[in-house]
Amino acid sequence: MAGRIPQNFIDDLISRLDIIDVVSARTHLKKAGKNYSACCPFHNEKTPSFTVSPDKQFYYCFGCGATGSAVKFVMEFDGLEFPDAVEKLAADLNIEVPREGLGQQNREPQHKELYALAKKAADFFELQLRTSNEKDKAISYLKERGLSGKAAKFFSIGYAPPGWDNLQNALAPGEKNDSTHNKTIKQLINCGMTVEKEDGRTYDRFRDRVMFPIRNVKGQVIAFGGRVLGDEKPKYLNSPETPIFHKGQELYGLYEARKIRQKLTRMIIVEGYMDVVALAEYGIHYAVATLGTATSEHHIRRLFKVVPEIIFCFDGDKAGRTAATRAMETVLPALQDGLQARFLFLPDGEDPDTIVRKEGKEAFEKRLDKSKHLPEFLFDNVKEQVDFDTLDGKARFGQIAAPLISRLPKGMLKELMQQQLAQETGIKQEVLAKLLPTETQPQTNIHSAVNLDAEFVPDAPDWHTTEVADSETLHPLAETTQLDRQSAKENKQLAALTIKALTLLVKYPQSAQNIEWLETFEPEDENEQLLCEIFKKLKQSPQESSVGLLIQWTGSPYAEFIKDIANQPLELPKGVEPSDDIAGILQRLERRALRREWQGLQHKVANGSISQLSSEEKARYLALPRQLKKHKE
Repeated sequence: MAGRIPQNFIDDLISRLDIIDVVSARTHLKKAGKNYSACCPFHNEKTPSFTVSPDKQFYYCFGCGATGSAVKFVMEFDGLEFPDAVEKLAADLNIEVPREGLGQQNREPQHKELYALAKKAADFFELQLRTSNEKDKAISYLKERGLSGKAAKFFSIGYAPPGWDNLQNALAPGEKNDSTHNKTIKQLINCGMTVEKEDGRTYDRFRDRVMFPIRNVKGQVIAFGGRVLGDEKPKYLNSPETPIFHKGQELYGLYEARKIRQKLTRMIIVEGYMDVVALAEYGIHYAVATLGTATSEHHIRRLFKVVPEIIFCFDGDKAGRTAATRAMETVLPALQDGLQARFLFLPDGEDPDTIVRKEGKEAFEKRLDKSKHLPEFLFDNVKEQVDFDTLDGKARFGQIAAPLISRLPKGMLKELMQQQLAQETGIKQEVLAKLLPTETQPQTNIHSAVNLDAEFVPDAPDWHTTEVADSETLHPLAETTQLDRQSAKENKQLAALTIKALTLLVKYPQSAQNIEWLETFEPEDENEQLLCEIFKKLKQSPQESSVGLLIQWTGSPYAEFIKDIANQPLELPKGVEPSDDIAGILQRLERRALRREWQGLQHKVANGSISQLSSEEKARYLALPRQLKKHKE
C-alpha cells in the first residue's frame, strides 16, 4: 500500500501496546519480581537471560544484547520490516493504519518490467544448471567448493552456458523487426544482461559462468555475479550499473540472511559470493559481500539498521591490512554508542570459504568471537606506524590517533577512547583536544528502538555508607522478589553487598578469573542479574581494565549505571584481594538460594508427605542440610 504511516499514529499505537502481551504471545514468560524473564528467543541458551520490563515497555537480553520496544520485537521475531510490523500490531488491536498521500493516484513501482525481466533471467540460469548439455562442469565446480544442492537452491545459483545468445533467444524470441522482440532486447540492455556493439548487434554478457543472482532487500533480482569456470579473466564478472542496480548500495547475501528465521546480532563482511554461500552451507547465515567495490559508509549504515555489530573479515597479508584500515576509517562516523565494529584477519592463503571447510562452524565462530574490537585495532594499527617506545613516537601516535577518534559520533565510546589515548601517550586530554577538529553534532542512534531516559540509569549508590537504603533505592531496576521470605534486614544487607561486588568486579575485572562461578546462585533482582552477567562476560572475554569492560557493555541499558559504578571512589585495605570479597558475597547469595530451596521443600513436606516429592526433590531434601551446614557462617 502506498503512503507513509504518520508518526503520530505510530506514537499512539506504541502507547496502546503492552509489551508483555506482545512478547508472551510469541514466547513463554515467567514472572520475576516486577519484570518477566525467559530464555531468549533470539539465541540458544539454557538459563534465562531475556528480561521484559512492563514499566519501561522494553526487552533486553543479557546474552546476545537484543533490545527494543514491542515493535522492534515483532520485527525481529516475525522477520518483518517496520511498516509490516506496525500493520500487524495495529491489526491485533483492530485499528486501521492511516497512510499519508492516499488521495493521490497510486503509481506502479518504477522499472517494474526490468525487475520482472531480471527474475526471468534468474529462472533461466537455474534451469540451465539442471538441463544444459554443459551443466556437468558447473555442477562439478560447485561440488568441489563443497556446496550442496540445498545451498545452491537457497541462493538460486544457476549457470550461463557457453554461447553468445542463449539468454536473448530464451527471453526475447521472435524476429529482429518484431516490436515485442526489440522492446525486450532494449530492456535486457538496460538491466545489464545484454551488451550492444557499435554496429547494433547484441550478445549475452554472461557466458559459461556459474551465476549468483543479487537481490535487493525485498528479494527482487536486480543483478548478477558470474564466476568463470576456466582461466578466463575476469574471474568474477558483475552486472554494470543499471536503473535497478547500484553496486555501491547493495550487498550480496543480505536478503538471504534476513530470510532465515533467526535473530541477527552481527554480520560479517567478506569479499566474495562463494564466501557468503560457503559460510551459509556451514550454518553461518549472517555473511554479506560487497559487489566489486570497497565497503562504503552507505553499506555500513545499512547493516547497522539490521544488527548492532559488524565484523570485517580480511586476509592477514599487507593488502588485507590496508583494506582493514580503509574499512576502519569508513565505519568510524557511523559507530554510534551501542554499535560495534570488529576486525578478523585470516591466516595467509585462507579465505572464509576454505577455512570454514577445514575447521567447521564452531571453530570459525570462535575466530569471530576473538576478532579485534575497533578501539583495539585502531590503537594497534597506529602503533605500527610509529616508534612507540620514544617520546616523539608517542607524540606522533597522538597526532595520528586523535583525528581518527574525533570522527566518532559524540558518545561514551568516543569519551572512553579519548581517555585511553591520554593514558597511552601520557598526554593530558586538554592537550590532545587541541589536535581534534571541532565536535560534530551527535547523530541519532539508528539501531536503538527504545528511548532510555535519564531516570533509567541514575547515579550508582555508594556502598561505603553505613546507612543502607532499601534495595529499590539502590537502582530503579533492583526489586525484592515476591518469593523473598527473608527478613528486611537481610534483604538490605544482600542488596548492599551486591552493589559492593558489582563495584569490585567493575573496578578489578581481572579478578573474575580467580573466582569459581557458583552454579546454584539464582539472581533474584536486576542488580544480582547484572552481577551474574558481568561475571559471565568476563569469564568468556577476560578484561584487564575497567575500560575494556565498559566497552563490552556500551549501548546496553546498563552502560551508564556501570560507568557510574566505575567512577565510584574505592580504596581496598592493604593485602585484601578483591576476588576474595567478591567470592564471599557470591557465597552468601548462594546460601540464600539454598535456604530458599530448603524452605520450599519443607513447606511441601509439611503440607503432605515426603513420599509426594519427586525423586529429584527427595535427593535435594536429603542433600540440602549438608550443603547448608557447609555454608554456615
